[in-house]
Amino acid sequence: MNRSSISSSERIARPAVFTAGFCAIAAVLAVTEVALRIPAVQNAMPIRTHLHEPGVVVRLQTLERLKRQSGRIDALFVGSSIVRCNIRPTLFDEVVRRQTGAAVVSFNAGMSGLWPPAVRLYAERLWIPEARPRVVMQGIRYGELVASPRARKYDEIVTSPVESAWEDTGPAAWLRATAYNQLHLLQYRGIWPAWLKRFERGRAAAPEDDELRIFTDPRGWTPRLPTLPVNRARNLLREETPNPVLDPSRSANAFEAIRQTIHAAQRSGATYVLINVPEHAFRWSSADGAARYATYLRALRRLADEQGVRFVDVTDGDPYRFSQDAEFADYHHMSPEGATHFTTLLAARLAQEPFHN
Repeated sequence: MNRSSISSSERIARPAVFTAGFCAIAAVLAVTEVALRIPAVQNAMPIRTHLHEPGVVVRLQTLERLKRQSGRIDALFVGSSIVRCNIRPTLFDEVVRRQTGAAVVSFNAGMSGLWPPAVRLYAERLWIPEARPRVVMQGIRYGELVASPRARKYDEIVTSPVESAWEDTGPAAWLRATAYNQLHLLQYRGIWPAWLKRFERGRAAAPEDDELRIFTDPRGWTPRLPTLPVNRARNLLREETPNPVLDPSRSANAFEAIRQTIHAAQRSGATYVLINVPEHAFRWSSADGAARYATYLRALRRLADEQGVRFVDVTDGDPYRFSQDAEFADYHHMSPEGATHFTTLLAARLAQEPFHN
């Protein structure tokens, strides 16, 4: 066979080989993508890495599991760890069912360290689109109306691949966010080096993320223990103080974020409810504590009236209604006993509207 005929054959074969190789790679990726969507496979895999921290993914997987089991999410609770620890969705649903006969499925998407701007980000971009609830309920406490070193830094949250795309309104960012949301292969980016690093000393190290070490039940609730008397005896709360005077100039950003969360819920077709989450009476133990509490509640009611949404305060304006030490783990996170008390009162207030059939 002469050289010209060999060259001609090679020119014909090379595109075919390239096409076959491309198809083989595409097939492997497609099979892998399908496999990564199987719950059993997900449970065996390391946690996905596409969101700011693994704890967000843990809660997302919990929500996805509930959706597969129930087929719907009726009520979504959003907020910080005071929502996550202080509201028991299964009990909430039970009280609503007893009072109205309505079968409600609720999920608690409260997350540690999130102040209103970050709550808005995750509610608007993650929890509401994923849950598609009939009702969105946001819990807030006095201390979250001002910036705090206890809050996760918003600028750090939006450096992650997905969260950064949420903040960018350009088409490229939208495509990036959509790709990460739809393709599980992208959601495991960089997972193997991180996973293998845990075994570098011969045994698996514990995950570094605090959220992974916090138990979350199938509805998103995290019971908080030990109780306040134990933590106080351990001298863990010595730096806690009563709530300061509410400075409107320092709370404007928080109120604007709550407004944006309201609008996000309404755009999705959901009813929005603003909830005052009670703190221990110690928070209002200063000489003018009752007056400060009244000012705080007026600000929340004014915001709710301005936006045309419902505001629920189970304390009825009494800052000392929640004063039992056994009902708290610290001065704002409730113990399981306190969460049961608060959730029962909350569900009773909300049972007739908007959950009544």
